Amino acid sequence: MNERGFAKRLAQEMPQWEAQGWVSAAGRQAILADLAARQSKLAWASSLALAGAVLLGVGVITWFAAHWNEMSKLTKLVLVSLALIASHAGNGLCQTRGAMPKLAQGMVLLSVLFFGAAIMLVGQIYHIDAHFPDGIALWAVGGLATAWLFASQPAMVAALGLAALWTWTEQFDYHVMNWPLLGFLALAALPLLRRDWPIAARGWGGLLLLWLAGWHAQTWLGPFGDAQAHLRLFALQVLGVAGLWALAQASTHPFARAVRGDLLLAALFGAFVFTFPDFGARLKVSPGPLLPWVVALGAVAAIYAAGVLRMVAGSELPAPRRSVGVALAAGFALLLAVEVLAPRSSGVPALFWNALFLGILYWVGDLGIRHGDRLMVNRAFIGFSLWVAARYFDTFWSLFDRALFFMAGGILLLAGGGWLERRRRALLRDLEHGEGRGQS
Repeated sequence: MNERGFAKRLAQEMPQWEAQGWVSAAGRQAILADLAARQSKLAWASSLALAGAVLLGVGVITWFAAHWNEMSKLTKLVLVSLALIASHAGNGLCQTRGAMPKLAQGMVLLSVLFFGAAIMLVGQIYHIDAHFPDGIALWAVGGLATAWLFASQPAMVAALGLAALWTWTEQFDYHVMNWPLLGFLALAALPLLRRDWPIAARGWGGLLLLWLAGWHAQTWLGPFGDAQAHLRLFALQVLGVAGLWALAQASTHPFARAVRGDLLLAALFGAFVFTFPDFGARLKVSPGPLLPWVVALGAVAAIYAAGVLRMVAGSELPAPRRSVGVALAAGFALLLAVEVLAPRSSGVPALFWNALFLGILYWVGDLGIRHGDRLMVNRAFIGFSLWVAARYFDTFWSLFDRALFFMAGGILLLAGGGWLERRRRALLRDLEHGEGRGQS
């Protein structure tokens, strides 16, 4: 368990210890305050070590660039090799003799930076002409291997960041689908399943979502490269992301807990997009074959169904609440299937999407309250606020005088925002009191 997880668990256990007379109220506050102070110092130490590693790495690379023409090829290779060896040697010394794990993590991150510099310098020395993103991919793989070997979350975060740059360059700049990233994600998931690395886990989820978004930057989608194909693909992606969220929500693994918030946000965003009446209504229906889309829909729907069934089976919600959740999940899948198989030609489906979206927000907020998940409650309130603003602009923009439109909108948003914020804070206070009663 990491330091933050330990502090959270300790804060949850303390009320029970106080009720049993093991600690006093003053002692509980003193212990938690001391732990918070120590965590602050550790966070500063970690931040300084990582920032120092980045600055040193940038400084070394800048020095190489300034003196590049003055050095021979052999000198360049020797210096690059020595920089890599020195970073790993420093990590070993910090781990063994110095017992400075935070500084050791900074040295590991420094080795990842030096590895990238070595790739670029060797390519320049020997004038290697290659596809530019391949060098970034090699750098990301090296960072991943470093994270594996040294059990380093900073190295894993760096590797995921480099992989994001790699897939962005391939998919958004070169418009080439980056299928090898799936292998990278699978390899990166293995250490994340074994360790409690919440920052790296969220980076993994963000990288997956970036890769999915990159599909829509392609100028082709096989034989179906038209605007309607993008809409169909988006519907399939939303269904798949919702299924992954359901699987993560049903799991208690730290990896699942870290990624499910972002997956939920992505699924809600997808549902929100379909609530707009004009979304896809003006696109021409593609005359292409439907069978590939039916096959893809079946595969994604299987993942979605597995996630929903697992979440419902492991839920502690009362039977009526579970029934409502199953009905909303079925309606969500049905509307997405309609978007894939029978592309919309009018704004009528948006009516069903708006009703479903509100139902989903209510259920997500209720689930968050019952499970004590503040993140889900906040997601539901943010989604409702965006929905109100969007419908206001959709409905009244063409009906009101512009000045009256903005004045009325400002008043409504201020009043509604204040009410929503009070409700959100009241619910979060109820969650805190509920956790306290549950522990006493």
